[in-house]
Amino acid sequence: MNCFFVSCEIAENPDLAGKKVAVGPNRMDRKGIITAASYEARACGVRAAMPVSEALRKCPDLILVESSMSLYSEYSRRFFEYFLKITPLVEPASIDEGYLDITDVCEPSNAIMLAEKIQKDLLQQLHLPCSIGIAPNKFLAKMASDMKKPLGITVLRKREVPEKLWPLPVGDMIGVGKKTKELLDALGIKTIGELANFQNFELLKEIIGDVNATSLVNHANGNGSNEVDVNVFNDVSSISNSQTFERDEYSITNMKLLLKVLTNTMCNRMEKQNLKAYNFRLQLKYSTFKVASKSITLKNPTSDSRRVYKVLESLFDDFYDTSVPLRLIGVAASHVIESEDEIKQMSIFDSLDAEQKDYQIDNLITLINKEVGSNLLKRGIKTENANNGDNHTNFDKFSKSWVENRNSKNKTN
Repeated sequence: MNCFFVSCEIAENPDLAGKKVAVGPNRMDRKGIITAASYEARACGVRAAMPVSEALRKCPDLILVESSMSLYSEYSRRFFEYFLKITPLVEPASIDEGYLDITDVCEPSNAIMLAEKIQKDLLQQLHLPCSIGIAPNKFLAKMASDMKKPLGITVLRKREVPEKLWPLPVGDMIGVGKKTKELLDALGIKTIGELANFQNFELLKEIIGDVNATSLVNHANGNGSNEVDVNVFNDVSSISNSQTFERDEYSITNMKLLLKVLTNTMCNRMEKQNLKAYNFRLQLKYSTFKVASKSITLKNPTSDSRRVYKVLESLFDDFYDTSVPLRLIGVAASHVIESEDEIKQMSIFDSLDAEQKDYQIDNLITLINKEVGSNLLKRGIKTENANNGDNHTNFDKFSKSWVENRNSKNKTN
């Protein structure tokens, strides 16, 4: 949706149409910030997240409307109901945007006609303007929808990626946060095209991480998922936790403290249910009501709060906009499995990378403690035997045989 919060206010009060309007606190609250601004207000330099005092200096005749989340939620519900009349394959991305899979609804040659109908219906029925991106996958559709505002319709075919996408700054790419952008800048990667064609992929993985590098390079080359997840907000196989700050929070220290508390609570719930997860998501709601989220999928599942916090903290550092205070932090674990589903009959001291070793050790400790009915077994510090250079004790032999015997016992029961 275009200027969604402002558009909702105009839908309720048509007299605001065509005027310099901003959503935020009341006019007397000079310390508050702007949540959204109409295109007329933007032409005067007013922007979301701008202090009210600065906005009024730039635009003295600015009309300030107090924000109403209940109103915006109601309009969001209405337009998603409209989408569901077109296709059941709808994935909400936020309060004001979503993905529709229209593969079985119309022929590709009629996609623009359908997009025009959607725009017309939303304007007539809800008085909401929107921009639409038409593409073979969700990443390209999102990039396309941002190319023409307001009321734009953009088709972005994969073969057009070098022409339309590659010239754009890499910071405009979905999934590139401020920290990742800084790292890419240091590598001399300024555009999406330079990322798509970066030659030293091993260096890129070392700098921004395996998962991030693989995902971003795939996206930069026009690849991405075309699967619409209709259960994105109702995933019964996920565990989540969130909390709202009592007031706008500016302190990163306090934000990370809450993030750690939420992570510990979520991981404790997973451990009590004997679960581990592959995917972890961080959600941030700003004082502007904008919601941003990012997730990462690990090679091996975990419920270790230390590991999970480290992952979520990295996501936070990457995409949190430090210029805007927060109202809510949420964490979620998905792609959840039972811990025992991933037991492998191998020595924990075989040739594994660090993450795999941690995973094997954590899993083994969990199983042994469960078997003996206590939490006696804890992690220790490995020391080398000065006499024979032996790097481990015969616990290796015990752990492997214990797992083998346990699995054998389970098969006969």
